[in-house]
Amino acid sequence: MKKIILFLILIQCNFLFSQTVLATFPLELKKSKEYKQIVNAENTATHDVFAFVSDKETLTILKYNSALFLTNQYTLARPDITYKLLAGYSFNDDGNPTLYWSSEDFKKVIAVQYDLNTKTTVAVFSYDLPFFNQSIITQFQENNTFYILSQKHFEQKLILYVFKNGKKEEKELDFGSFNFKNSKNQALTFSQIIEVFPIEKIETNQFNPLFKGTNKTKLYVLKNRLLLTFDHNFNETQGFDIDLATFEIQEKNFPQPVVKKQPSQSNSYYHENKIYQLNINDEELLFEIKDYKSAETIKSIPVSKTETIPFKSSPLWLQLGEERPKELKNTAKFLNQLVYLEAGLTVYKTPKSILITLGGTGDIQFTDIGQDNINLAFRNVPTTIYFESSFDKKLEQTKQEQEPLAVDFISRFREEHPEVTVPNIIRYKNYYIMGYYDTYAKQYTMRKFIDGFDSSF
Repeated sequence: MKKIILFLILIQCNFLFSQTVLATFPLELKKSKEYKQIVNAENTATHDVFAFVSDKETLTILKYNSALFLTNQYTLARPDITYKLLAGYSFNDDGNPTLYWSSEDFKKVIAVQYDLNTKTTVAVFSYDLPFFNQSIITQFQENNTFYILSQKHFEQKLILYVFKNGKKEEKELDFGSFNFKNSKNQALTFSQIIEVFPIEKIETNQFNPLFKGTNKTKLYVLKNRLLLTFDHNFNETQGFDIDLATFEIQEKNFPQPVVKKQPSQSNSYYHENKIYQLNINDEELLFEIKDYKSAETIKSIPVSKTETIPFKSSPLWLQLGEERPKELKNTAKFLNQLVYLEAGLTVYKTPKSILITLGGTGDIQFTDIGQDNINLAFRNVPTTIYFESSFDKKLEQTKQEQEPLAVDFISRFREEHPEVTVPNIIRYKNYYIMGYYDTYAKQYTMRKFIDGFDSSF
């Protein structure tokens, strides 16, 4: 009993060491929950941190320096509620923010420039974005610029809307000149692939759950460029590098590792100038790491169903719905389950290692049987199957036990603290900042979370 109590105390202490309050600011957000918003942002030129906190009537801007001390604040009326969403932001050369407010369908956008030194609204620009024959894919910030990315229906194009300093530009990303093929070497079009496998935006500096990694078409927002990868073809990963200054598109292809039998699942994941690839069937798993620039293979690991997966650092897990994960006993059972799901992987860099999660997600159909052995109904159960691997910076396998991640601590904190509302999370330096409204204390709170345990806090 004493050992159990000691263990629980240590767990609680480790949880406390992994997070700390950075700042608070007294603030009362009015009712109408649907209008409450918090957006945390980093000015990547100065490393100042901003909090934009809004309700139905007001906007409060808080500016913190790189040491996270409050250096400026400004409270004013927010724009008309026609522009319900605080969709994004950018910063000018003076370090002042421009906020982009939009209608829920993004068809109406206003850009409002603020001057924190004079506590004034400098300018307001209105834009109508009809999105004719277009579907919005995502919006994002890069290099202190706000972007909206959309897909052109029935055409081989993406449209990139670029917002900075009150100006809007539209850039066409035309994929019509590139060749696309399926695994049978039959021609496809860009729009056909996107229709079946919609683009999934990957958070390049944050932990991504496995279901994002199982998507066949991924978008990575990198420094001054975009990377779009396709894994609809078992034979290769097809990548497109998009320069955000010139908007030129360069194609790069990475052959998939070849399995002995016809593959049933393949996928890839980009991380820090490397492409991690997976190719499987019910008898074999192939895992490879390639250099992004040269496409040369850095590491190749084949595993048959009769072998133990040599690079796994965790058990083989199967999770059905909200049930606790169950351990699968061998590779054959793992592969037999995996071929019926959408297979994929994610890669995440912690302070101590490179964490790879490999597996699959999807729904498995179960039959409910009554007392008379009569099938009563079919039900689809969300299913995840996975294992984890840990590598060092030289991509050598390490047996070091994986510590909890910041996302684990954030999830636990939110579960235990009902006062946390409208949280917004950003990666800053080598840790995470969660800004949220504390309904009990009536204040904005900024809290720091780290990967692993750090007793130096």
